[in-house]
Amino acid sequence: MVNNLLSTSVSLVCMTFFSSVALSQDWVMPTPFSDRNQPTQIAYDFAEDVQLRTNGDINIVVKPNGKALPHLAIPGAVMSGKVVIGEFLLGLLDKKNSIFQHDMIPFLANNYDDAQLLWQASKADTQKQLHKLGLHYLYVVPWTPYSAFSTRKIETIEDFNGLSIRAFNQTVTTLIQSLGANPVQVPLKEVKSAFEQGKLDGRFASLSVGEDTQIWTYAPYMNDLRVWIPKEIVVMNKSVFDKLDAKTKVAIEKAALKAERNGWIQTKERVETDLASLKDGGIIYSTPSKALLRELEQINQRMTQEWIKQDPKQNGGIYRAYREAQRRSKGIK
Repeated sequence: MVNNLLSTSVSLVCMTFFSSVALSQDWVMPTPFSDRNQPTQIAYDFAEDVQLRTNGDINIVVKPNGKALPHLAIPGAVMSGKVVIGEFLLGLLDKKNSIFQHDMIPFLANNYDDAQLLWQASKADTQKQLHKLGLHYLYVVPWTPYSAFSTRKIETIEDFNGLSIRAFNQTVTTLIQSLGANPVQVPLKEVKSAFEQGKLDGRFASLSVGEDTQIWTYAPYMNDLRVWIPKEIVVMNKSVFDKLDAKTKVAIEKAALKAERNGWIQTKERVETDLASLKDGGIIYSTPSKALLRELEQINQRMTQEWIKQDPKQNGGIYRAYREAQRRSKGIK
């Protein structure tokens, strides 16, 4: 009897030990940008928070600056299960479903209040479409506003004519063509050398990326257009997430909620410091004229209507909800 009890106890201890070992997992998390950028810093905080909340069962290893995978390869890698988790620009999925285009329609939401309202209006449908792609949504982090950086001064819409500007998805390509410029596909890591070789004349980039890459050394002119405030999104392979136990799922979701909240706050705080760093570095700074803004607003209206037409129920519903939220936020009935 004693031997049987001892044997049973040993078996239970072994089962518990091996079960805990089986639950312990290391996940590589590829991110496209360097440590200096806010989304990457939030990723490190998120990884640490997940490790604490899961008592070390989930260890996320953040691989920044494209060290694990090129930016454009990250979405597909998470979908296929090559990696469990990854971060990328939400707009990179714009060919998968038109909902993802909302993030980079110029001037649809180019301040933080509007960007948050647009995200709340689009979040549920975005999650739905992510699930169809085999992705589980965790959190988003907005960028500092995107503006135009170039090798020559841009003051009018005609100044864009003939410029070779970096394009990284279909929505940005449409914008560049609407400006009369030429979209050029260049991998993120090769952008600086493309400017130096004369392959690029301009790019749309966040204030943070401009500061991080010392953009004044290769594209010294900046027109502070603040075209959009796109989001980095962090997703997991849905099959992997679905197989986690309930406790682990809750821990990850709580860490994700905290990461998103901090992302909106901390990124907004960086706008003025990043802009000051750009000016201190030597950027030749200008703001858009009223005439240029009118031209760009026409492009916004055209691209917005084309986006709605692609899926009137989904995209139109998001647009109406967004505009209604804007009215409520301003006290307009």
